[in-house]
Amino acid sequence: MDIFKEIKKEHEEFRKLSDEINETTDRAIKTRQSKFEKLYIDLTAHHEAEEAVLVPKLKENKDTKDMGLEILEEHHVIEDLLEKLKNLPVDDETWIIKFGVMKEIMEHHLDEEENEISEEAHKQFDQKTLDSLGEQFEIEEQKQKEKLLSQK
Repeated sequence: MDIFKEIKKEHEEFRKLSDEINETTDRAIKTRQSKFEKLYIDLTAHHEAEEAVLVPKLKENKDTKDMGLEILEEHHVIEDLLEKLKNLPVDDETWIIKFGVMKEIMEHHLDEEENEISEEAHKQFDQKTLDSLGEQFEIEEQKQKEKLLSQK
């Protein structure tokens, strides 16, 4: 499967889950916590897989190199916010505000990957390459999820 089709499908899941989290009330502590844990694991594994599979391919091409570097920087910002949220009680009055900030940054990043980066990658790489990257991405992402779940 084309790596960007898989990425877009997962991005839709991240948007849905983050909307659900954002709509929770301060009283929905267990719901907020369990949904955040799922988002944390899935998004972290997704980022790790992109960094292992997609980013190196983007960086080896002069027309997509900067996009690969930008993905890394945006991942670092999002991961930093995720760690802060993970270490803050979900019923803290600032938690949902911080989550909203992370959600805005994440959504901007998802849009860029789905549009500008996908479009340029489709110009630079043939379909066979994109499909191969998709297969590698799925394998790497599963490894990362298993690693994260084993650390719980």
